[in-house]
Amino acid sequence: MENLHPLDQIKDNQHSLVGEEALILSKVLQQGHPVLPGFVINTSIFSQFIENIGNSSSLLAGFPYSSFHVDVDNSRSLQILAHNIYQEIIAASLPDPWTANLIVAAQQFNSVSLILRPSIYYRCQNKITKLFKPINCGCNKKSLSLAVKQTWAELFSARCLFYCQRSGIELEKIKLAILVQPNFDAIASGTVEMSQKELIIKATIGKIIAIIKGEVLPDLYEVEKETGKIKTQQLGNKLRAHRPHKTNGLEAYLLSEAEQGKYSLDQGSVAKLIELVEKLTASGQYNNLEWTLTQRENLETPQFYFTQVSKTVKHGKTVIENSPQVRSCLLKGLAASPGVEIALAQIIAGNYRHLQEIPKGRILVTKSITPDWLPVLRKAAGVVTEVGTMTSHAAIIARELGIPAIVGATNATQLLKTGEKIVIDGNKGEIYPHSENKGAISPTPTSLTIPDYPIGTKLLVNLSLTSSIANAAALPVDGVGLLRSELMLLEFLSEHFLDEGTEFLLAKLTESIAQFAAAFAPRPVFYRSLDRGRTTANENRLLPKASRPVEQINTDNFLGYRGTYNYLLDPTLFDLELEALKRVRAKGYTNVNLMLPFVRSLEEFTFCRSRVEKIGLYREQSFQLWIAAEVPSVIFLFPEYLRAGIQGMAIGTNDLTQLILGVDRELPFTHRGLQQLNPAFIRAIEQLITLARKGGIPCSICGQAPVTHPDLIEHLVRWGITSISVEPDAVATTYRAIARAEQRLLLETARSQK
Repeated sequence: MENLHPLDQIKDNQHSLVGEEALILSKVLQQGHPVLPGFVINTSIFSQFIENIGNSSSLLAGFPYSSFHVDVDNSRSLQILAHNIYQEIIAASLPDPWTANLIVAAQQFNSVSLILRPSIYYRCQNKITKLFKPINCGCNKKSLSLAVKQTWAELFSARCLFYCQRSGIELEKIKLAILVQPNFDAIASGTVEMSQKELIIKATIGKIIAIIKGEVLPDLYEVEKETGKIKTQQLGNKLRAHRPHKTNGLEAYLLSEAEQGKYSLDQGSVAKLIELVEKLTASGQYNNLEWTLTQRENLETPQFYFTQVSKTVKHGKTVIENSPQVRSCLLKGLAASPGVEIALAQIIAGNYRHLQEIPKGRILVTKSITPDWLPVLRKAAGVVTEVGTMTSHAAIIARELGIPAIVGATNATQLLKTGEKIVIDGNKGEIYPHSENKGAISPTPTSLTIPDYPIGTKLLVNLSLTSSIANAAALPVDGVGLLRSELMLLEFLSEHFLDEGTEFLLAKLTESIAQFAAAFAPRPVFYRSLDRGRTTANENRLLPKASRPVEQINTDNFLGYRGTYNYLLDPTLFDLELEALKRVRAKGYTNVNLMLPFVRSLEEFTFCRSRVEKIGLYREQSFQLWIAAEVPSVIFLFPEYLRAGIQGMAIGTNDLTQLILGVDRELPFTHRGLQQLNPAFIRAIEQLITLARKGGIPCSICGQAPVTHPDLIEHLVRWGITSISVEPDAVATTYRAIARAEQRLLLETARSQK
């Protein structure tokens, strides 16, 4: 069959036929590195299949020769459409000659089961591939035929349709190939994560699916990249493993006590794996990979094979090579938002009136940043501030916008000059001069590896901007744990809207909230109402005249006017937010809920609850009214809040830290004891989670603490936290940390019962 391409014979000019993943693996194989055999079902087969079933009554009629548009804002219609397309694809039959050729090619592997992975040809293939899952199947006609159609159908899943529509990806231009490989029995398998200085090897007994699903805590080896020496190694916790199955593709089995107590790899095997990885990295810009150690019948000794290899991808981001000429650091600060950029510096000192006139693509250098800078930050290449922490406005906004940021860079406005070309490294908190003739700048990978295994603790995401919706909705999260109203308002308000009036603001707010609700439905979205004291006087100027504060005060760092206290002074804007929520839910998006910010007294909560009841939201069965536990008084008043009707709470670690320890979240901690792992802070968190658990209400945690201190996550899980909400760039690492914590607790329980 001419449309099947053996992995060891793929050529560069066949890129559009075999896709990116298969092409990379083929190059690795042809360079002489050990790779499992395989073949690719090329992209034309998929096109022919869709064409065959795309009759006039088909949902796929005209695809891929015409645009494929979907109303992704209607979640119910989207789910129905995706389901119907899936059924249509699965019900269609592969032509007999195709099936016959496929099984002949597969049987040459002499394996009882197979694994199928997508290989995509498109300008954004790395992002799209993450929406697919590998499929295991038996090596027989029926199983293989079904697995092929399931892989094709993934392109039309609800999450893929939504992601492509929101990201401007032309679905009809995606070319989808399938890599088919044998699913050989494995002695051990795992991953290798590469950085400039070290290799992190993870290993388990049997197939890698045990690691992916979080069923085991793998053995861990930290290897010094330059010397190849093992710096540290740690025995994992392994209770079960997986092996091939001729019918189901895979089956799980329990490990014996002897197997649980030993490393997956002996020292000789570890040394061999390190040697193979060193040879691979020497022959190309490869980074993370998966491997398997298998004993094949025709070979005397076990053999390592690479099963997946990621290559450094060029997306315009930059990374500084370790050159002495380039490493002359101009300035250091706190790495607040990852990424590296080269651009002209723009010093902003004193006069902020002409921010909108700053050219696009500059690195902004200033003393500090407030949320009303959002419009100019959206044009910036990066941010440097003289003051600030990981929880400051500059850090939060930069991370959501996806631009590098450094905070706490003392005297930056004096040491740098406007028009000076600099390199900002948001991964390390360092700033360098840039010279066209010195050193080297190379692309850095922007891929994000998301685990594909279940966790019990809910993982939520913090959002503010509608521009973040598409990427965030495609992540493996259970909803939006914190939808910040302050930045959302600033995203669509500007000076020329000042006289538009309240109805304009209501319409825009309803529209924005509805976009988040539609993207995440049926997953919950917790909208945090406006914390007007969290904003600045400049932001209040942007509000329509009828919705501005009664008392024209300077709210910069004015703690007493934070949160729900402002609603007591003037409920106009809060009522408007409630009306917006009511309109969104009337559209069918009943996944939207309300979180009250910075609640400090029972009076404030009962006042807000009465406004919620008055507008009719409290009577809706699915509606939830939460409070943000940011003020320590919540600990002492919790029984009263519970009786008054709170239905959940979210611990805001950023504000809770500053109020417990008496520090400013916008300024670096000046004392080592004043940090988010301070014993007083830890005890407050434990008390809040315990109170919520005993009171029978859910308790989430928002803020930077679980990200900055991932070790805290095990404590949170142990105490009974129901969900953890983080920013999108921290989802992958938090997912893994939750899985490790849950697995460790399960293993402890299992061992205690022996």
